Amino acid sequence: MSKPETMKGAKLYICATPQSGTLDQSAFVALTWVQIHKVGKVGGVSTTTNVVKYDTLDTDVSQKDKGITNGGDWSVELAYLYDDAGQVALRAAAVPQNKQEYAFKLEYADAPSAGYSNTIIYNKGIVTGPERPGSGVEDFILETFSLGMNQLNIQVLPTL
Repeated sequence: MSKPETMKGAKLYICATPQSGTLDQSAFVALTWVQIHKVGKVGGVSTTTNVVKYDTLDTDVSQKDKGITNGGDWSVELAYLYDDAGQVALRAAAVPQNKQEYAFKLEYADAPSAGYSNTIIYNKGIVTGPERPGSGVEDFILETFSLGMNQLNIQVLPTL
């Protein structure tokens, strides 16, 4: 059985070329990726599906089904570097007038042993931000971006 992993060593990438339509795993693999350096946190890498219900006069228990699924809203916090190619691409994607979608790759450092690949999560969506949280004299300048994903995550587990 594998052991739980931390995010240490994980890498986040952006494809600086806008993407349209739904991408499958092979389309994601074929993209050119730029690493976003100095990422401190990646949060919300998940999907949620609405539960819909409808009550009728002849039932005692609400009938439920699955509704629309949200592809997730990743929150990315990073230490500001004005000249990092990945951060520059992220800022360009976040310009309010830019309504195009961008592909992202999150690679965990979780290969179970030598010869195995790491887990990779792919998705694509819009980018907003950056928000610059307040800081003190000995704090790094931080930026936070929101990635509004418009398809379901594609997760590729470690393989030999």
